[in-house]
Amino acid sequence: MKKIFIACPFIKFIDGTKFINENFKNFIEELYDLCGKYADTVFLALKREEYGAKPLKNYSCLMDFEEAKNADFIIAIPDDSMGVAVELGWMSAMGKTMVVVLNKNQNYTPLVANINNITPGKVIFFENEEKEALPDIENILNYYKMLIDGVEK
Repeated sequence: MKKIFIACPFIKFIDGTKFINENFKNFIEELYDLCGKYADTVFLALKREEYGAKPLKNYSCLMDFEEAKNADFIIAIPDDSMGVAVELGWMSAMGKTMVVVLNKNQNYTPLVANINNITPGKVIFFENEEKEALPDIENILNYYKMLIDGVEK
């Protein structure tokens, strides 16, 4: 697999230039490291902007869109982020394979909860913390790496 694009909430966890949710940051770091075992490149806007410490002065939606076009796999944690919803739209329109990670205790539009009906991939759920989804994500990454590269991790 060449590139994994991680889409996740961003703005709601930033206060000035400080990232304010350590649990989510730890989960995203673990997810990023996991993805690095399966792809040559992992794109995470949070990393690019150092978790809010170095925000882009002139944010361009085009930058993320270009990253999305070059990805062959997406992992999305939409939560309540409209930005992630936009990225899911891009990826599904491009027919990209994706894993969508949803909280069992949250309501989602059927367009998000059933996105795997129109694009390849899986929707998985966690109950309490996002970290609960990591074993399922790893199983799915292993499966798709085998399909794409013919190599099992």
